[in-house]
Amino acid sequence: MPEISRHAMVDRAARLADDARIGPVAQVGPGVQLGPGCVIDASATVIGRTSLGAKCHVFPHAIVGLPEDSGREGQCLMGQANLIREHATVCGGVERPTVLGDDNLIMIGCRIGAGARLGSHCILSNYTQVDGGATVEDYVGTSAFTFVASGAVVGTYTYVVGFTGIDAAAPPYAMVQGYPFRVRGVNSEKLRRCGFGDEDVRALKDAFREVFNHTGARVDEAAVERLAGQANLNSHVRRLVEALRAHLGGRGRA
Repeated sequence: MPEISRHAMVDRAARLADDARIGPVAQVGPGVQLGPGCVIDASATVIGRTSLGAKCHVFPHAIVGLPEDSGREGQCLMGQANLIREHATVCGGVERPTVLGDDNLIMIGCRIGAGARLGSHCILSNYTQVDGGATVEDYVGTSAFTFVASGAVVGTYTYVVGFTGIDAAAPPYAMVQGYPFRVRGVNSEKLRRCGFGDEDVRALKDAFREVFNHTGARVDEAAVERLAGQANLNSHVRRLVEALRAHLGGRGRA
Protein backbone atom coordinates (compact mmCIF):
# COMPACT_ATOMS: atom_id res chain seq x y z
CA MET A 1 0.00 0.00 0.00
CA PRO A 2 1.40 3.48 -0.84
CA GLU A 3 2.99 5.41 2.01
CA ILE A 4 1.09 8.71 2.09
CA SER A 5 1.58 11.40 4.70
CA ARG A 6 -1.63 12.35 6.47
CA HIS A 7 -0.76 15.94 5.58
CA ALA A 8 -0.53 15.26 1.83
CA MET A 9 -3.27 16.16 -0.66
CA VAL A 10 -3.77 13.12 -2.90
CA ASP A 11 -6.84 12.81 -5.10
CA ARG A 12 -8.62 9.48 -4.80
CA ALA A 13 -8.58 9.10 -8.59
CA ALA A 14 -4.77 9.15 -8.77
CA ARG A 15 -3.21 5.78 -9.58
CA LEU A 16 -0.30 4.98 -7.29
CA ALA A 17 2.04 1.99 -7.22
CA ASP A 18 1.90 0.02 -3.99
CA ASP A 19 5.35 1.21 -2.89
CA ALA A 20 5.00 4.89 -3.87
CA ARG A 21 5.82 7.41 -1.15
CA ILE A 22 4.24 10.87 -0.81
CA GLY A 23 5.44 13.39 1.76
CA PRO A 24 3.62 16.04 3.80
CA VAL A 25 1.98 18.97 2.01
CA ALA A 26 2.61 17.29 -1.35
CA GLN A 27 -0.16 17.53 -3.94
CA VAL A 28 -1.05 14.73 -6.36
CA GLY A 29 -3.89 15.35 -8.80
CA PRO A 30 -6.59 12.99 -10.14
CA GLY A 31 -4.96 12.41 -13.54
CA VAL A 32 -1.61 11.32 -12.11
CA GLN A 33 -0.08 7.86 -12.38
CA LEU A 34 2.98 6.98 -10.26
CA GLY A 35 5.04 3.91 -11.10
CA PRO A 36 6.82 1.55 -8.67
CA GLY A 37 9.29 3.18 -6.31
CA CYS A 38 8.25 6.76 -7.05
CA VAL A 39 8.85 9.36 -4.35
CA ILE A 40 7.02 12.69 -4.16
CA ASP A 41 8.72 14.73 -1.47
CA ALA A 42 7.23 17.25 0.94
CA SER A 43 5.67 20.31 -0.74
CA ALA A 44 6.12 18.88 -4.25
CA THR A 45 3.27 19.00 -6.77
CA VAL A 46 2.32 16.50 -9.49
CA ILE A 47 -0.81 17.42 -11.43
CA GLY A 48 -2.38 17.20 -14.89
CA ARG A 49 -2.43 14.07 -17.02
CA THR A 50 0.99 13.03 -15.78
CA SER A 51 2.59 9.59 -15.81
CA LEU A 52 5.84 8.90 -13.94
CA GLY A 53 7.73 5.69 -14.62
CA ALA A 54 9.42 3.56 -11.98
CA LYS A 55 11.81 5.14 -9.45
CA CYS A 56 11.17 8.76 -10.33
CA HIS A 57 11.80 11.24 -7.52
CA VAL A 58 10.21 14.70 -7.34
CA PHE A 59 12.00 16.81 -4.74
CA PRO A 60 10.54 19.53 -2.47
CA HIS A 61 8.83 22.49 -4.15
CA ALA A 62 9.21 21.00 -7.65
CA ILE A 63 6.15 20.99 -9.93
CA VAL A 64 5.40 18.39 -12.61
CA GLY A 65 2.44 18.79 -14.96
CA LEU A 66 2.00 22.56 -14.53
CA PRO A 67 -0.67 23.76 -16.99
CA GLU A 68 0.11 26.36 -19.63
CA ASP A 69 -0.97 29.98 -19.23
CA SER A 70 -4.29 29.07 -20.85
CA GLY A 71 -5.05 26.97 -17.80
CA ARG A 72 -5.92 23.93 -19.90
CA GLU A 73 -4.79 20.65 -18.36
CA GLY A 74 -1.67 19.31 -20.04
CA GLN A 75 -0.04 15.91 -20.41
CA CYS A 76 3.41 14.89 -19.22
CA LEU A 77 4.91 11.45 -19.95
CA MET A 78 8.02 10.59 -17.99
CA GLY A 79 10.14 7.45 -18.17
CA GLN A 80 12.05 5.76 -15.37
CA ALA A 81 14.57 6.97 -12.78
CA ASN A 82 14.18 10.69 -13.40
CA LEU A 83 15.22 13.11 -10.64
CA ILE A 84 13.33 16.41 -10.58
CA ARG A 85 15.20 18.54 -8.08
CA GLU A 86 14.00 21.41 -5.88
CA HIS A 87 12.03 24.27 -7.48
CA ALA A 88 12.23 22.72 -10.96
CA THR A 89 9.14 22.91 -13.16
CA VAL A 90 7.99 20.50 -15.87
CA CYS A 91 4.94 21.84 -17.73
CA GLY A 92 2.28 19.64 -19.25
CA GLY A 93 1.70 19.93 -23.00
CA VAL A 94 -1.69 20.56 -24.53
CA GLU A 95 -1.05 20.40 -28.27
CA ARG A 96 1.44 17.57 -27.73
CA PRO A 97 2.61 15.94 -24.49
CA THR A 98 5.79 16.93 -22.71
CA VAL A 99 8.03 13.86 -22.86
CA LEU A 100 11.05 12.88 -20.77
CA GLY A 101 12.96 9.65 -21.31
CA ASP A 102 14.84 7.69 -18.64
CA ASP A 103 17.56 8.51 -16.12
CA ASN A 104 17.53 12.30 -16.40
CA LEU A 105 18.69 14.75 -13.72
CA ILE A 106 16.77 18.04 -13.79
CA MET A 107 18.53 20.28 -11.31
CA ILE A 108 17.38 23.18 -9.12
CA GLY A 109 15.23 25.84 -10.73
CA CYS A 110 15.13 24.31 -14.22
CA ARG A 111 12.04 24.73 -16.37
CA ILE A 112 10.88 22.42 -19.16
CA GLY A 113 8.14 23.97 -21.24
CA ALA A 114 4.91 22.49 -22.52
CA GLY A 115 5.42 20.05 -25.37
CA ALA A 116 9.21 19.88 -25.03
CA ARG A 117 11.00 16.59 -25.69
CA LEU A 118 13.89 15.44 -23.52
CA GLY A 119 15.73 12.21 -24.28
CA SER A 120 17.45 9.92 -21.78
CA HIS A 121 20.58 10.24 -19.61
CA CYS A 122 20.56 14.05 -19.71
CA ILE A 123 21.84 16.38 -16.99
CA LEU A 124 20.30 19.87 -16.96
CA SER A 125 22.16 22.09 -14.52
CA ASN A 126 20.59 24.77 -12.34
CA TYR A 127 18.15 27.17 -14.00
CA THR A 128 18.38 25.67 -17.46
CA GLN A 129 15.28 26.58 -19.45
CA VAL A 130 13.97 24.40 -22.28
CA ASP A 131 11.12 26.20 -24.02
CA GLY A 132 7.97 24.48 -25.16
CA GLY A 133 8.42 22.64 -28.43
CA ALA A 134 12.20 22.35 -28.07
CA THR A 135 14.02 19.01 -28.36
CA VAL A 136 16.97 17.86 -26.26
CA GLU A 137 18.36 14.52 -27.40
CA ASP A 138 20.05 11.73 -25.37
CA TYR A 139 23.16 12.26 -23.20
CA VAL A 140 23.01 16.06 -23.40
CA GLY A 141 24.52 18.10 -20.58
CA THR A 142 24.02 21.77 -19.80
CA SER A 143 25.68 24.18 -17.44
CA ALA A 144 23.74 26.75 -15.43
CA PHE A 145 21.43 29.29 -17.08
CA THR A 146 21.32 27.59 -20.47
CA PHE A 147 18.37 28.56 -22.65
CA VAL A 148 16.93 26.36 -25.43
CA ALA A 149 14.38 28.21 -27.55
CA SER A 150 11.13 26.81 -28.87
CA GLY A 151 11.72 24.67 -31.95
CA ALA A 152 15.47 24.38 -31.32
CA VAL A 153 17.26 21.03 -31.16
CA VAL A 154 20.27 20.05 -29.05
CA GLY A 155 21.97 17.04 -30.61
CA THR A 156 22.92 13.89 -28.74
CA TYR A 157 26.08 13.88 -26.57
CA THR A 158 26.37 17.67 -26.81
CA TYR A 159 27.43 19.84 -23.87
CA VAL A 160 26.08 23.39 -23.59
CA VAL A 161 28.23 25.85 -21.65
CA GLY A 162 26.53 28.12 -19.09
CA PHE A 163 24.68 31.26 -20.18
CA THR A 164 24.42 29.90 -23.73
CA GLY A 165 21.33 30.42 -25.87
CA ILE A 166 20.34 27.71 -28.35
CA ASP A 167 18.09 29.38 -30.92
CA ALA A 168 18.43 26.91 -33.82
CA ALA A 169 19.88 23.39 -34.02
CA ALA A 170 23.07 22.49 -32.16
CA PRO A 171 24.93 19.54 -33.72
CA PRO A 172 25.51 16.25 -31.91
CA TYR A 173 28.81 15.41 -30.14
CA ALA A 174 29.70 19.10 -29.74
CA MET A 175 30.60 21.62 -27.08
CA VAL A 176 28.70 24.87 -27.76
CA GLN A 177 28.93 28.28 -26.13
CA GLY A 178 27.65 31.84 -26.44
CA TYR A 179 24.73 33.70 -27.94
CA PRO A 180 24.55 33.32 -30.88
CA PHE A 181 26.14 30.00 -29.99
CA ARG A 182 29.31 28.68 -31.59
CA VAL A 183 30.72 25.19 -31.79
CA ARG A 184 33.86 25.07 -29.66
CA GLY A 185 34.89 21.50 -30.42
CA VAL A 186 34.03 17.86 -29.79
CA ASN A 187 32.68 16.83 -26.38
CA SER A 188 35.48 14.26 -26.26
CA GLU A 189 35.64 13.62 -22.52
CA LYS A 190 31.93 12.81 -22.38
CA LEU A 191 32.25 10.54 -25.41
CA ARG A 192 35.11 8.59 -23.83
CA ARG A 193 33.15 8.20 -20.59
CA CYS A 194 30.28 6.78 -22.64
CA GLY A 195 32.52 4.17 -24.25
CA PHE A 196 33.57 5.86 -27.50
CA GLY A 197 36.96 4.63 -28.71
CA ASP A 198 39.92 6.81 -29.67
CA GLU A 199 39.29 6.15 -33.35
CA ASP A 200 35.70 7.43 -33.10
CA VAL A 201 36.75 10.57 -31.23
CA ARG A 202 39.56 11.25 -33.69
CA ALA A 203 37.20 10.81 -36.66
CA LEU A 204 34.73 13.27 -35.14
CA LYS A 205 37.47 15.82 -34.45
CA ASP A 206 38.65 15.59 -38.06
CA ALA A 207 35.09 16.05 -39.28
CA PHE A 208 34.49 19.03 -36.99
CA ARG A 209 37.64 20.76 -38.26
CA GLU A 210 36.51 20.26 -41.85
CA VAL A 211 32.86 21.18 -41.39
CA PHE A 212 33.19 24.19 -39.08
CA ASN A 213 36.29 25.76 -40.67
CA HIS A 214 37.93 26.33 -37.26
CA THR A 215 35.47 29.16 -36.51
CA GLY A 216 32.48 27.28 -35.08
CA ALA A 217 30.16 29.97 -36.37
CA ARG A 218 29.00 28.56 -39.71
CA VAL A 219 28.74 25.20 -41.42
CA ASP A 220 30.73 24.58 -44.59
CA GLU A 221 27.95 22.92 -46.57
CA ALA A 222 30.34 21.77 -49.31
CA ALA A 223 32.37 19.92 -46.68
CA VAL A 224 29.21 18.31 -45.34
CA GLU A 225 28.35 17.03 -48.80
CA ARG A 226 31.90 15.73 -49.33
CA LEU A 227 31.63 13.73 -46.13
CA ALA A 228 28.16 12.50 -47.03
CA GLY A 229 29.53 11.04 -50.25
CA GLN A 230 32.11 8.84 -48.52
CA ALA A 231 31.10 5.18 -48.56
CA ASN A 232 33.19 4.10 -45.53
CA LEU A 233 32.37 7.05 -43.30
CA ASN A 234 32.60 6.48 -39.53
CA SER A 235 29.09 5.78 -38.18
CA HIS A 236 29.19 8.68 -35.69
CA VAL A 237 30.44 11.09 -38.35
CA ARG A 238 27.60 9.83 -40.53
CA ARG A 239 25.15 10.72 -37.79
CA LEU A 240 26.73 14.18 -37.49
CA VAL A 241 26.40 14.71 -41.24
CA GLU A 242 22.77 13.60 -41.23
CA ALA A 243 21.97 16.02 -38.39
CA LEU A 244 23.67 18.90 -40.17
CA ARG A 245 21.86 18.20 -43.41
CA ALA A 246 18.50 17.85 -41.66
CA HIS A 247 18.64 20.90 -39.38
CA LEU A 248 21.34 23.28 -40.51
CA GLY A 249 21.60 23.06 -44.27
CA GLY A 250 19.54 26.06 -45.29
CA ARG A 251 20.83 28.52 -42.69
CA GLY A 252 24.34 27.23 -42.18
CA ARG A 253 24.17 27.82 -38.43
CA ALA A 254 26.15 25.68 -35.99
